[in-house]
Amino acid sequence: MNKSLYPRAGRLRFPPDIEKQFIEDYRVNVQSTARFALALGALLYALFGILDMYAVPLSKNAVWSIRFGIVVPMFTLVFVSTYFKRFQPYIQPLMCATAAVAGLGIVGMISITQEVEFGSRFYVTGLLLVSMWAYGLSRLLFRYAVIANLIIAVGYEVNSIWFKGLLETETGTLIFVIYNFFFLGANVLGAFTSFYLERYSRREFLQKYNIRFQRDQVDSLLHNVLPGWIADKLKQGNKTIAEEYDSASVLFADIVNFTPISAKFGPHEVVKMLDDVFTLFDELVEKHGLEKIQVAGDGYMAAAGVPAPRADHAQALARLALDMLKRVHEGKFLGGKHPIEIRIGLNSGPLIAGVIGRRKVFAVWGDMVNIASRMESHGVKNRIQITRDAYELLKDDFECEYVGEIHIKGKGPMEVWHLLAEKQEVRRVASLAPQAASSLDADPTL
Repeated sequence: MNKSLYPRAGRLRFPPDIEKQFIEDYRVNVQSTARFALALGALLYALFGILDMYAVPLSKNAVWSIRFGIVVPMFTLVFVSTYFKRFQPYIQPLMCATAAVAGLGIVGMISITQEVEFGSRFYVTGLLLVSMWAYGLSRLLFRYAVIANLIIAVGYEVNSIWFKGLLETETGTLIFVIYNFFFLGANVLGAFTSFYLERYSRREFLQKYNIRFQRDQVDSLLHNVLPGWIADKLKQGNKTIAEEYDSASVLFADIVNFTPISAKFGPHEVVKMLDDVFTLFDELVEKHGLEKIQVAGDGYMAAAGVPAPRADHAQALARLALDMLKRVHEGKFLGGKHPIEIRIGLNSGPLIAGVIGRRKVFAVWGDMVNIASRMESHGVKNRIQITRDAYELLKDDFECEYVGEIHIKGKGPMEVWHLLAEKQEVRRVASLAPQAASSLDADPTL
């Protein structure tokens, strides 16, 4: 979260993307207050119609045409529009227009009343009520509140000078100055009130924005190091998460001759190389819809069939392994100064998966996992070594080469195979070979 946003709250303007979020958040937060303000405004504006009968009896009908024919209906229409999603994004400018019309309505009433009527001199105080409504109760944004009151002020000045001719007499001039003194004072106080209300709202929004930003970072970190379902359970407060799986597959990948490479190149280049390789692996794991388990040194571990069981876990992990081997062979690491080669080991069978330790690390363990690790460590560079358990699941869909027996610590002799390619891909390449050969024969230039 950029702390430079806090001073911008005092300027009542955020960067465009954050400003858009604030406007929407503010609209939602003040919606109920805005509805109350509109309802109260309509009610009070209508109730003052009772005063018209006594204050402006001669101009009553003309005043009512403004009061009940224009202003009260506008309050009502904008109030109703707050319940329709189509109009909700425009409530602020609509309420600004409502405040301006309410003020200009009073200016119009002053203009049409006769000098002998009581209300001719005192209806101007109604502008103070409208100003208070616009700056405070309506929760208009500062700019809209100022715009509405500027429109009212201009309307009042024009009416006072050109239509009522207050400046033509000494008494009229005195009345004009007094009214403007109070009207200006009300606007200054109202403007400060509106400004600080909005500034407070913007700072409150920034606090919530900061909390959301930090929570999103935590969620992103959780989902980056843990499977989604584990992260969700941890956020719900589950402390112990572990499950047994009858059948899953685990893959270990390791960079060949990593120690000599580290000695030859500087630490920055080595770290950059590891980042490039593991970022590539992460992308492939995501592409195949599998689970990254952990990274340790130059080793990478992934699994299929956990946490969501799937019948084709071995096939899915085999495709990932072939993809990893291919992409590393094609890639340019260490600036192309040194080729990168990897070993991959794969095994299938039962395992336990869950979250362990205070730092909530997602892990898989069991005899099957240990053997998968041995397949990698006892493997051959640029080869994917698999166990019999994995071979039995893959033999119908993948080309595998029998290697023989190797000695596995703690297990003794074990049969192993090298995973070569998917049979479907082999058949596709084979079908293209005759076509390529015939095209060469048909070209007389070759």
